[in-house]
Amino acid sequence: MELDFGLIDGQTPLDEEEKEGLLIGTITTRKELDEFEQLNIEQALRWIIGKKFKTEEILSEGFIKRLHRRMYGSVWGWAGEFRRSNKNIGVDRFEIPIAFG
Repeated sequence: MELDFGLIDGQTPLDEEEKEGLLIGTITTRKELDEFEQLNIEQALRWIIGKKFKTEEILSEGFIKRLHRRMYGSVWGWAGEFRRSNKNIGVDRFEIPIAFG
């Protein structure tokens, strides 16, 4: 038997671990987090559109971190840095620079 808490999609509360590094204290649900992240990503898109980058710059670790900071920096304090905790996304945090470097 499944418990029904009456939550609709997006109302999933964020747990304390998920909130670690969150810069906006009023965010309490997954939907609110998604909305703030989307706004930040749109700002990053406005920054990058029309700019010209050399291939070696785009493929550099520094560029990836800078882009990540622009995409999430208004929402997360850790934006632009490698993960410091493990999430269930398939790659251990210590393997990120190797796996994607």
